[in-house]
Amino acid sequence: MIYLHHYPASLFSEKIRVMLGYLDLPWHSVEIAPIMPRPELMPLSGGYRRTPVLQIGANVYADTAIISRGLARHSGNTHLFAHGFAAHRTADWADSQLFRITVALNFRPEALGAMMGNFTPEQAEAFAKDRAELSGDQPIASMTPDAAMAYLSHALNELEADVAQRPFLFGDQPSIADFSVYHNLWFLKANPVNASLLDGYGAIADWYARMQAFGHGSVTETPAANALSAALTATPEVPELGSEHGLLGQNVTVTPVDYGCIPVAGQLVAADSAEVVIARETPETGAVYNHFPQAGFEVAPV
Repeated sequence: MIYLHHYPASLFSEKIRVMLGYLDLPWHSVEIAPIMPRPELMPLSGGYRRTPVLQIGANVYADTAIISRGLARHSGNTHLFAHGFAAHRTADWADSQLFRITVALNFRPEALGAMMGNFTPEQAEAFAKDRAELSGDQPIASMTPDAAMAYLSHALNELEADVAQRPFLFGDQPSIADFSVYHNLWFLKANPVNASLLDGYGAIADWYARMQAFGHGSVTETPAANALSAALTATPEVPELGSEHGLLGQNVTVTPVDYGCIPVAGQLVAADSAEVVIARETPETGAVYNHFPQAGFEVAPV
């Protein structure tokens, strides 16, 4: 049973929601607050605070890079990751550089005002404080709006030429690269100030419509308590990962290296070049296995 812990406006959550639709996997939607605290998620995530978090029974996946791999493994899909280095690096570029571009554009004053128009002053202040803590008090936008606009124009022109030649970035079926680019453009289109930035790109509009048509699949709205109960009654499964790790069997912390740098502690039970898995236990969840990417995270002995 799949649970996605997310909130509607989260762009990385949209990446996974559309992927669940594409994979035709029924799932349970557990809506979390856009800002901390998230007391019913923390027993599952171990303190990891980025969104979304995906749960399959007592296996908990953090970061969409490893959530995507977990869903491909769970569904038996071999195409999402079929295009090797080129598709993986495109996905990584989209989830890092293109993400920074869309953040810079959506957080410029006029766009931020549109995005937060329904917030009370207290909610707006709490949101700003939460995002400052998440980014380690660094600016949320890492480039100027002008620089972001120029970079976006360049990227869209290249994307337009590419998707004019084939239905998806690497052929007739979508890969991890398509989902990673898609959710960033979805984030721009969701902001009324920035939606027009995608006007005039006919091939991108057609590609975007093909991605959007996957929808979110079969969704059941579910309270967080049900997800905790599901973890408590399930037995975590160790994935068959191909290689050893020097810290296997030891107590470690796993920490993002870019933002939201909250360490999660547990015993390292499996690893390969893409993924690390640690075992944890809490009264609310029982034994759980937390999955993280190798890239972008630091594994350190305790």
